[in-house]
Amino acid sequence: MDSIETLIQYLKKQIQEVRKNFDNIIDIIQDASKKISEFKIQFKPTEKINEFWNNLAKIDEWIKQGNEVTKQMNDYNILKEWQQQIQKSNFSDGNDKQMKEFIKNLEFLSGGQILEINYVNPPESNAAFKKEYGTQKIDLENKFRNIIGYQRVRGDGNCFYTSFLYQYLNLLLSNSKNSKIEINKFINKVDELELTLFFNDQSLIKIQIENEIKKYFKYILKQLVQNPSDLLEYFSKNNKQFYVCSIIIFRNIVRQIYNQKKGYIENFLYTDIEEEIITWQKECNSNQAVIQLLSQELDLQVNLYFFRRDGVELEIYNQNQNLSQINLLFRPGHYQIALCQNSQLERNQKQFEKQY
Repeated sequence: MDSIETLIQYLKKQIQEVRKNFDNIIDIIQDASKKISEFKIQFKPTEKINEFWNNLAKIDEWIKQGNEVTKQMNDYNILKEWQQQIQKSNFSDGNDKQMKEFIKNLEFLSGGQILEINYVNPPESNAAFKKEYGTQKIDLENKFRNIIGYQRVRGDGNCFYTSFLYQYLNLLLSNSKNSKIEINKFINKVDELELTLFFNDQSLIKIQIENEIKKYFKYILKQLVQNPSDLLEYFSKNNKQFYVCSIIIFRNIVRQIYNQKKGYIENFLYTDIEEEIITWQKECNSNQAVIQLLSQELDLQVNLYFFRRDGVELEIYNQNQNLSQINLLFRPGHYQIALCQNSQLERNQKQFEKQY
């Protein structure tokens, strides 16, 4: 039994003793009150009597708080055990079972198992978009004229990475002529990564699980080259394995780009954001700076629809009408995917053909 569990058991025992004595006091008072009433003796409330009852109430409150503290300590101890299980799985032989155990433990730690909804949902209409974002009231400058719908993204702390990566993979796969070339370039980038991931300030990835994550991710990507229309299914709640691997890898791609290029944006940052980038389910407080780096490094135009309380701003990064485009909807705390007119697809095709 570890030290935390020993302490929890000790505190529980002490609280039970106090609870027992408290109950005995209540029983004694009830017996005394009964006997007093039998003799028809009436006592007027005095300052000492009121003080006694106030102190008794404090004891009861102390017991309740003690039970809550021990419960929180017990929950914390369970989390530590699950974190240790994740680390132990990294030292075992890598296989599908170990990968699933790693994902199961990670979801438990982050509460992800409670959110039984898709990571990316099927497209919804322009009418649904207007209803969700109330655009009739705020689109005075017709900033949404290119939007024909949107896709809901699960709000789990990874929504920025999910929204961006899903669209980026979709762009790679939608270019049938050069998709294999683009995917191979992307895979080479993945191979160069040294994966890391933190949760509760604890590193979760060791070398064996790193290899399994890369191996599985690359395998699915190659499958998607043959069947690009399956991408949405791989971002459904039924494909946790691919989703978790994807987000871990993309966070590390962002980290790599950030470390290589942060000199260009450090004047816009209050602090180093590397820890935020590689922490599971943690949103970065400087995503606009990250978007700027990604748009330039991946040669994309990123359109960010920033919804504020009093209106909306369209922020365009790396603006160039000949580039492929990523479209993000952002309300403070949550990112989703904007679906825009298909005229952009022709420009995407021309851009890829121009490169090769």
